[in-house]
Amino acid sequence: MKKYLIFLVLILSHFSIYAEGIKLSCNPNEPACANCAEHQTLFPIEEFSTNSDSLDIEADQSEFLEEKYLLNGNVEVNSKKLYLAADDVEVSPIDNSLLATGSVRFQDESYLITGDLLSATRDENNDLIATATNANYQDFGVGLGGANGYTESISKTPTNVLLTNSTYSLCPVNENDWLIEADQINLNLDNNRGVADNATIKFYGVPIFYTPRYSWVLSGRGSGFLTPNYSSYAEPGAADYSSSLRVPYYFNLAPDRDLLVALTAMSSRGLIYEGKYRQLIAPKISPDHEDSLWSIEAKYLPEDKITNLKRWLVNFSQEMTINDKTQLSAQYNRVSDTDYFKEIARTNIIDRKNTKATALTSHIKLSYDDEENNLSATLLTEDEQVVNTATPVYTRALEGSVSKTFNAATKMPIQASLVSTKFAHDTKSKTAGVRTHIDLGISRQLNIEYPIITPRASVAFTNYSLKNNPNITRTILGSGLDVDFTINIPTSIFGNEANHRITPLISYNYRAKKVQGNIPIFDTEDKYADIITFADLTSGERYTGLDRITNANDITLSLESSYRATDAIDDDKDLLNMRIAQSFYTDDEVVSDTASTNYETRKSYSDIAASIDVAIGKYVISSSAQFNPDTSKIVKKENSLTYTSNSRKFITLSVSDEGTKETDKLYGAYPLTNSIHLFGGLDKTTSTGITNSETTGIAYESCCWAFRVAHFKTNNTSFGGYDYSTGFELVLTGLGSTASPLKRKIEDNVPGYTAKLR
Repeated sequence: MKKYLIFLVLILSHFSIYAEGIKLSCNPNEPACANCAEHQTLFPIEEFSTNSDSLDIEADQSEFLEEKYLLNGNVEVNSKKLYLAADDVEVSPIDNSLLATGSVRFQDESYLITGDLLSATRDENNDLIATATNANYQDFGVGLGGANGYTESISKTPTNVLLTNSTYSLCPVNENDWLIEADQINLNLDNNRGVADNATIKFYGVPIFYTPRYSWVLSGRGSGFLTPNYSSYAEPGAADYSSSLRVPYYFNLAPDRDLLVALTAMSSRGLIYEGKYRQLIAPKISPDHEDSLWSIEAKYLPEDKITNLKRWLVNFSQEMTINDKTQLSAQYNRVSDTDYFKEIARTNIIDRKNTKATALTSHIKLSYDDEENNLSATLLTEDEQVVNTATPVYTRALEGSVSKTFNAATKMPIQASLVSTKFAHDTKSKTAGVRTHIDLGISRQLNIEYPIITPRASVAFTNYSLKNNPNITRTILGSGLDVDFTINIPTSIFGNEANHRITPLISYNYRAKKVQGNIPIFDTEDKYADIITFADLTSGERYTGLDRITNANDITLSLESSYRATDAIDDDKDLLNMRIAQSFYTDDEVVSDTASTNYETRKSYSDIAASIDVAIGKYVISSSAQFNPDTSKIVKKENSLTYTSNSRKFITLSVSDEGTKETDKLYGAYPLTNSIHLFGGLDKTTSTGITNSETTGIAYESCCWAFRVAHFKTNNTSFGGYDYSTGFELVLTGLGSTASPLKRKIEDNVPGYTAKLR
């Protein structure tokens, strides 16, 4: 089975034609286009006549015979919409037609035709109809030099081109690396489709694909085979690796809908059927909003060879813009069993913290955002299916929230928010109930020029209506003061005129101690548990969620120094940025995020968080660290170096040390020539010697076709081994695209790389 799959994927990799959105032109600024030929045409494009009433005619000889003009020798006919050159031309004023023979050159608004014979006439709508034999043609309006080929006969109208015994290619003229050979090709300009009968696609003269009838879009998306994917993986208890082959096909059903179907053969499990349907459900409301879209995806394995069970996956999603302020989002995700991802999908779903996820989340969300009136509101319900044998967590069975900023008469804006959430849990013994939280905050900058002093105050009220437990209420008052000593100094750095912005900031926060150990923990986490950052310290908030609001009597000192080029357009592009912060606590106890525990002890000061970012030309250097003053040691750190010339020439190296875990990451791409480049990525936990992921690949890009191959090695934590996969992709310009699963997988595994082909 394994040998058969390997043989089959090698064959299909040559036959695959990607058709999920095409790009017909080559950007001259891209490296791959540096060697592309200049825009070529069958003959130099002529300027049309400005005379709209008659033809401009030149010839060595002319005579009028039997109501026809006979033109001989170096004949040129020019009008407002066509140009014709030939050895001999007959022009009939009666039926408004002409016949050209010998070294024919014909040009209209989009086409060039050369051949032995060409006739032209007008139909009842006065539209030009041109017919030629033994001709070369070129649609110079598309592609890199346009669609072109040879045909025994061509018949052209303003809306249709019919070719007999013809070739068709979007390569530059005289450089047809690939082409379609067909008995008949019909190019319908009205419906934007090309249809070839008895068609053979040839690549460097070698037939690679045959079909009795082949259809494609002339511009935009088109149907076709997508890239097959071959992989090998480890089954627990098996001595040898198993194999998997996925063969997808894309249907461009209409401009507003499409369908993807695929077959995946897993040697150890069986045959998986897959389908994904997408449809736009409303036009764009405004340029600021995306098209509303819904999609449904299903995968089905009728009988698992190992478990003898039916295995399946269903995903549904919808994003709808109701109006310019209101949006509706829905997501439904389910699998047949908790082991689907590790046994069938052979992947770990990833949550927002880039760790192994515990559940599939489904939700319905209605949101309203009125920026003009500083008003926003949401209504949300969600549900989760636990996977990977994880422990169930709380879900938001129903949540409503509203926030509003009021401009008071005292010119002190008041920020008000309310959020009420019904929390549910699959474990019936877990405490469940409704949490309602109201928050009011007020702040005002004092009317002095320097320093900038902003006092603030807040009150937070929370009510817990708990199932089978007494209600709990909590009211917490807070206050604070920010003193900003920002100064700006004109200077220069790294040879650039710059503004040096120095921001010393003193922040004071106060909240009294409040017993909270009796409050259940629904959605709260300690932000200081992993690594303390500059943003964490300056935010003044230790916990996410609302179940714990820590006491405070703290002063945070921070210093930020940044150099920004005076002509910089992007606000977050500093040439040099340095930040350092530390908090000092007068309370030696802080509210605990542990259930049934009110307080935990802490030092009178935090660790020091510091970072530096340097941008010098194409180089970016970043470093961050968490320093423990007691031990005088750096407990956690991360350093990275990035060099970027373009999407085909860059390198990123990062090294992180979180005390018990050291991780090295290396990503990059390098051009061997203007047409060939390498790419790769490595993510390795050096403290354990485990490679988390490894990606290597090579790509070739010419003016009218491209090819890439990528190999992936992924640590399968479920089985304690590695999964291997290899993807191939051949793209023929105008018949293929780069919006493939392989593209997405490469970009996920090699951050910074843009996996686009022609």
